[in-house]
Amino acid sequence: MKHTLIGTAGHVDHGKTALIRALTGIETDRLSEEKSRGITIDIGFAHLSLPGGETVSIIDVPGHEKFIKNMLAGAGGIDLVLLVIAADDGIMPQTREHMGIMQLLNAKDGIIVLTKCDLADEDWQDLVCDDIREFTVDTFLKDAPIIRVSSYTGYGIEQLKNCINKKVVQISEKNITAPFRIPVDRVFSAEGFGTVVTGTLIEGMLCKGNAVMLYPAGNEARVRQLQVHGSQSEVAYAGQRVAVNLSGVHRDEMQRGFVLAKPESLQSTKMLDVKLSLMKDGQRDIKSGSRLHFHYGTDNRLCKIVLMGKDVLSPGQSAYAQLRFNEDIALKNNDSFVVRFYSPIETIGGGVVLNTKPKKYKRMLTSATIRVLEALERGDIDVQVSQAIASFGGVAQLDKLQMHITCSHEIDTLVASGQIMILASQYAIDDTSIRNFEAKIINILEDYHKKNPLHSGMPKEELRSRVLPSHRPTLFDELLGIYNHCLQVEGNQVALVDFKVNYTKEEYKIRTNIMQSLAIGGFVPPSITELLTSNKKKTEAVLEALLAEGVVISTEPGMVFDSSIIQKARDILHKIADDGDGTVTLSQFRDNVGTSRKFALSILEYFDRIGLTRKLGDCRVLSKQ
Repeated sequence: MKHTLIGTAGHVDHGKTALIRALTGIETDRLSEEKSRGITIDIGFAHLSLPGGETVSIIDVPGHEKFIKNMLAGAGGIDLVLLVIAADDGIMPQTREHMGIMQLLNAKDGIIVLTKCDLADEDWQDLVCDDIREFTVDTFLKDAPIIRVSSYTGYGIEQLKNCINKKVVQISEKNITAPFRIPVDRVFSAEGFGTVVTGTLIEGMLCKGNAVMLYPAGNEARVRQLQVHGSQSEVAYAGQRVAVNLSGVHRDEMQRGFVLAKPESLQSTKMLDVKLSLMKDGQRDIKSGSRLHFHYGTDNRLCKIVLMGKDVLSPGQSAYAQLRFNEDIALKNNDSFVVRFYSPIETIGGGVVLNTKPKKYKRMLTSATIRVLEALERGDIDVQVSQAIASFGGVAQLDKLQMHITCSHEIDTLVASGQIMILASQYAIDDTSIRNFEAKIINILEDYHKKNPLHSGMPKEELRSRVLPSHRPTLFDELLGIYNHCLQVEGNQVALVDFKVNYTKEEYKIRTNIMQSLAIGGFVPPSITELLTSNKKKTEAVLEALLAEGVVISTEPGMVFDSSIIQKARDILHKIADDGDGTVTLSQFRDNVGTSRKFALSILEYFDRIGLTRKLGDCRVLSKQ
């Protein structure tokens, strides 16, 4: 069954709340101030059972200009708009402002409700309807039915219900396969239950017991109880109004504007790339660098706007822009938003989010950046995926990537076509990231080879720490495998494919002398000081290269062994343990290798550090590996 969200719009005192009461029997004004003043101040909620059997959610919004911020908190995600216009007043300022907001939020369908028909004769009503047709001619309501009603007498209410029913049948079902997301509009504590939040489930499916995360704060919680339309439920679907009783989070940790969502399904950000459009009938130009009020879902923040390729945007114009915030916000690509002028506060425009993790652009865009923004605006899935992968640092876990893409099933198509490669069975990388990583690795290795010409390569772990520091070595190994045309990987060393160590005659002679001295010394090697020749600087460079190559091993500062000697020590250690009770004493090891206590202890402590052995009292035992 579909789950539809209906929202009102219209000028103050045009009868929106009374209309909902007549339709549903529910009083949406809950605040004492609302009841005493006779106007709606905050958003209210009701539900309506239709003749077709569906129960729809209804949001009542305030019409007064002072409470537009609250109206915007309830306007997002509406499937069907009831534009309410009083027959005795006609089109008024907030009629125009609310209509503009619905246009900016990409509303698709609606019904025009002419209320208070008991206060105006039929001829006057006809004149108002003519004005309405002219007013809506270039809007999504140009072909909308106009239903004349009186909430006081009940005239036209049944006709309106039937019209709503017909419209609901035509509305497409929402995406319940996407990760669930609820912009929070109320937070309170209920005695015996604890923290409760309410909101509209705009996508996905929420179940009792689900783990949730509150964005942008990042607090984690769990769904203890779930209500839909005031009744307990095990599951809620996109389009329904829900109340969620949460465990694991305190009332004071939340506020209106937060988003309740599946853990790891959103990324908090301080910057957005957007397509911004100003309302045609607006009175304000927007200069690049201006401050604006940004409204999305139930949240509102101040932001700075940087226009791309323009210095000024005038009413009726559109442009790409970057919005920059002082605080984190959490939303997705393709989400709609509204902006209001900083002072005086008035609605001036809105648009759609193109990229939630952009780079900080300069105002004059390159042609390549413009092409990307145009592709994002068109909704090109390959560009969406590429931008999402870039936001994860160049490689993205498949499950997290799918949460951030509008059409996650398209990822399989991109994999099949070769536009995305899968690494380590669970990570996605695209062509752009592959090229970027290649350029970065080459630059790092070129610099390393220049500074360390006698090293056969850069230690793999050191390279990983500079390229993919937050990912496992197995993933990095697969990434390196992509670049076998330009890299050579030998053991734990990585070098450019055309790099070779070129010793001078003097350096090669020093190398030979060091290796011979260590081989002769065996378990009683010469000290570093004894290995140094008259050319101390070159000897140190050669010795460092041998250590990096792994043919020489340092057991402690100032003491080195031929790597074959250390391997022989390993074998002796294993034999002592296997022939005895599994333990090895320092004296046993010293006697079996035929060296002094100093060298024997240095080797054993080296084995402790690399995890081959561990001390147990006065003995050592082999670690389980």
